[in-house]
Amino acid sequence: MLLVLLVLMPRETTSHREGTVDVMSYSFTWSSYKQNIVNYWTEVKENKTLGMTMYEDPVEEELIYYAKKSIVLIIPAFLLSIFFGVWKGIYDYRHTGGVGKLTGKGTTWVLQSVPDFFFIMVIQMFMFFCMKNDIWKPDIYGDEEWYNVFLPIFYLCMYPIAIIARLTAEALEEEETADYIRTARSKGAKEWAVIWKHALLNCWPKLVQHLMPIVLIIMSAMFVVEYLSMYRGIGTRLIRALQFNGWFYAGEPMVMDTAAIIGFSLLLMAILLVFQWLQEILAFFLVPVRKEDNK
Repeated sequence: MLLVLLVLMPRETTSHREGTVDVMSYSFTWSSYKQNIVNYWTEVKENKTLGMTMYEDPVEEELIYYAKKSIVLIIPAFLLSIFFGVWKGIYDYRHTGGVGKLTGKGTTWVLQSVPDFFFIMVIQMFMFFCMKNDIWKPDIYGDEEWYNVFLPIFYLCMYPIAIIARLTAEALEEEETADYIRTARSKGAKEWAVIWKHALLNCWPKLVQHLMPIVLIIMSAMFVVEYLSMYRGIGTRLIRALQFNGWFYAGEPMVMDTAAIIGFSLLLMAILLVFQWLQEILAFFLVPVRKEDNK
């Protein structure tokens, strides 16, 4: 919402001549700012649209097109992050010594410490090397082919998987000394059954609390991933909308794709709201309510 208010700020300029020099100036007034907000809101109510983009297309058409492109990345990345993150966390929990510690918590630490931007550049440089030497010629850019989604999804998964793995391992370590765990092991239950059927069930409430931060990580990384992959999604479209021209005529407002910025900002808010609802639903079913909370 803050971005929407910033976009609606007055951008009109004035110019005058001082001797032989043309001087351009800008002045902000609250009255013109208020008028911009009122005019935009009136236009939305009368035309039943958020406006036209710089390509003279209704914003709603672009929202639908680019939303479909990015949802194909966001949802798989979110689900894969949870699946492989929990699996990696269990692996880290079970392998705490020797080589297992290196391949377990060691790799998790590396994924958390090294920026995902670095991994993206390394992978792309490796693919450039393969293409240059005719080893393999993958199509790693764009969104024309059906398989162009795989690399962006993989990029989006890397950091969230490490976060969930660390949280899962820590939650399992906290449950390790619980009475029900020791009872299950004393009865001869197999280790996988102790983890999956007992310990992990009590870890889910702790993990659910971190779903929104994971979603925020994926959504923020989406801008970088789409831009570097030349994937036409919400991220690249919003970046293009924010790139206003460096030149404009004196006396005219600075050119900016106002309608697109507002539309895609609201779309991002709506996506986050849906995930917030999802977290609340999962928390309702997975997080137990303590008796003292009901008193």
